[in-house]
Amino acid sequence: MSQPVNHCVGLLASEMATRGGIQSFMFRVAEVIERLRLEKRISHGYCISLNDSSVSLREHPSMPLGLTVWGGERSKLALIWHMLTSGKRADVLFVGHVGLGPVARVLKTLGKIKAYYIILHGIEVWRRVSWEDRIGLMGADCLIATTQYTADECAHLNGIPLDKFRVTPLCADVRVETGDTHFKLSGGFKLLCVARQSVSERLKGFDHIIEAVSVLREECPDIHLSMVGKGDDQDRLKELSATLGVSNQVSFLGGVGDEELVAAYQDCDVFVMPSKKEGFGIVFLEAMRFGKPCIGGNHGGTPDVISHGETGFLVEYGDVAALVARIRTLYMDREASKRMGVAGRAMVDGKFSPEAFFRSYMAYATAVQIND
Repeated sequence: MSQPVNHCVGLLASEMATRGGIQSFMFRVAEVIERLRLEKRISHGYCISLNDSSVSLREHPSMPLGLTVWGGERSKLALIWHMLTSGKRADVLFVGHVGLGPVARVLKTLGKIKAYYIILHGIEVWRRVSWEDRIGLMGADCLIATTQYTADECAHLNGIPLDKFRVTPLCADVRVETGDTHFKLSGGFKLLCVARQSVSERLKGFDHIIEAVSVLREECPDIHLSMVGKGDDQDRLKELSATLGVSNQVSFLGGVGDEELVAAYQDCDVFVMPSKKEGFGIVFLEAMRFGKPCIGGNHGGTPDVISHGETGFLVEYGDVAALVARIRTLYMDREASKRMGVAGRAMVDGKFSPEAFFRSYMAYATAVQIND
């Protein structure tokens, strides 16, 4: 069905110009809007971000050139004023964070948008949110959760009917396929973990991975853990490695570029992050698309991503013995490890593919017109 000339789809994000999983996700949504525009399913689209500047959005290499962009520079009042006075109207507005839901509800009440959909990432709605945010959730035409766990938790804790939710998983980022050929990880059996090593992220299980390496170092003498990422907890983790006597088997690589990160995924044997509160875990998809088995926590949204025994293993948070056993299995049985990697790649190419993501968001973006 062809769209009318004035059919517009917008994205209201909290932040995009900095690095991070949610920021990357917002660009995938922006790409959907641009593709809809190029395929003439919509006439135009825009992207507005609360915490970024207009210049940083416009100059970001991942921002689609066909979208109109504007940044609020951390002023919610300026953002609301801009959306009320700029003349922008949208048939559908994707809202990238629950905290912006109240803004969207005001815009809908004032006739600036026909419908809005709030994207729920995970931990931010695994609780009873503020009354303002609940008003935003209640007024949304649809709540898009990345996992069933997030949908169930948000519905139960905030008194929202479950039929208001739609579960749509993330997709792997396939923009950078070629890794830095000079970048190699240390060790003969290479474990990789990619995450911010900050105090606020301790529930990702960094300590437990280091402890597992210390347990396995004698029977798996070539084991080596590479930690990619920066953060204010890194010094403590280095001290833990020294205390456990595995400083030579744990490398802290800091932040790396896109090509180096791809090379790290390509070179590792196993990706491991036994997190307790992972909303989704886009890093698991990044590892799986390069055919690597994954070990994650049996909590939150991770079981929606890792199929236990098929694409990797799930372990209970804090169960170092179980983590050791799963790493040992992949170390000893390389054929099983390879099979899991192949199954993971097939899952990324299907359920978690960019095309599947596009089809889902295309349906959301055009639903208002279809129903009119």
